[in-house]
Amino acid sequence: MVAIRVVLVGGARVELAPSTALLAGRLLAEGTGRRDHRALAEAVESLGASLSSFGGYESIGVAVDALAADWERALELAAEVLFEPAFPEERLTFLARQAAAELEALADQADAATALEFSRQLYGAHARGRPLQGSAASLAALDPAACRRFHAESLARGGVVVVAGAIDPDAVARAAAAAFAALPPPAAPPPPAAIAPPRRAVRRQPATRARDPVHLFVGQISVARADPDFTALELAGVVLGAGAGLTGRIPQRVREQEGLAYHATAECVAGASIDPGRAFAYAGTSPDLAARAERAMLEELERFVAEGPTAREVDEARAYLLGREPFRRETARQRAELEAQSALLGLPLHDAAWVRAELAAPSRADVAAALGRRLDPARLARVVGRPRRALPRA
Repeated sequence: MVAIRVVLVGGARVELAPSTALLAGRLLAEGTGRRDHRALAEAVESLGASLSSFGGYESIGVAVDALAADWERALELAAEVLFEPAFPEERLTFLARQAAAELEALADQADAATALEFSRQLYGAHARGRPLQGSAASLAALDPAACRRFHAESLARGGVVVVAGAIDPDAVARAAAAAFAALPPPAAPPPPAAIAPPRRAVRRQPATRARDPVHLFVGQISVARADPDFTALELAGVVLGAGAGLTGRIPQRVREQEGLAYHATAECVAGASIDPGRAFAYAGTSPDLAARAERAMLEELERFVAEGPTAREVDEARAYLLGREPFRRETARQRAELEAQSALLGLPLHDAAWVRAELAAPSRADVAAALGRRLDPARLARVVGRPRRALPRA
């Protein structure tokens, strides 16, 4: 197999209107100046390949997976889609309806709706405080011209082309250089948009469409991927509950010891990339246990920041993350995506030796110090998503 990823700098974090990055990215594979979306699909199908395009918070781009023997044709298709998109209005209408349906589906999922409200509390007006889809109104307002402008701006910022798999690297490098000669190297990411997290503890209790479960999120803004504290906080997150199974302080306390939730977890760097991620604890519980579960999570987070992890907990978290690494780079697709992420972030995430060295460095004291700098129990946002019928009266 061969995996091709072409990733342009920008994404929703630089869009002027919600929905633009998502739809501009998705429209790339919906037809070009040479052929409409049906002819393009037939060309891909004839190779037994897959082609898609995407728009995310920090990038838009194209993905092609094909048989290694067809790498030249796959590379040509990726270049055609990137440089010659047609942005047909009828496909924009179709994709906008599809994205609106996704928003409605998210609203039906109580955990997802509560998580979105939690992100709003943390990120405010920043793009990560809203769904990639934007809103029904922003989806309806978008036109092909806006998508075309956004794509042109993304091309001007540059990007990366990654090809991974059973290939001749020299031959592929020459062909890729020719096919993507018009693509500038990636510019430095635009400055982070303003993020104004709460200055004090904030508690919200949105109504959800659930029949019974209550979903609890407690946490705050964390750090970006390039921050020096990232790896120490990643280890702290595993100690708290980001590891495998029911391990971690939050699931052990909330679910296993006190039986207050059917599911509990925690992380310290969730979603960290160019912009900061989130440090949070989560529990799914019932209305009659929600207050006790919330109190237990707050107590455990406060204790964790005050005391830090034990040396054994840090060593076990390190072993978990080191053991996970080989499984993140097994396929051509995984390798391509890691290489692209590395290039955009300016970090050698694709280099297994570098990752091992990063994970080996933090001591127990380093992890405790990072927690003290980055997690403030007095400023935790709390969002409690309750079924409408279970909301207490004002």
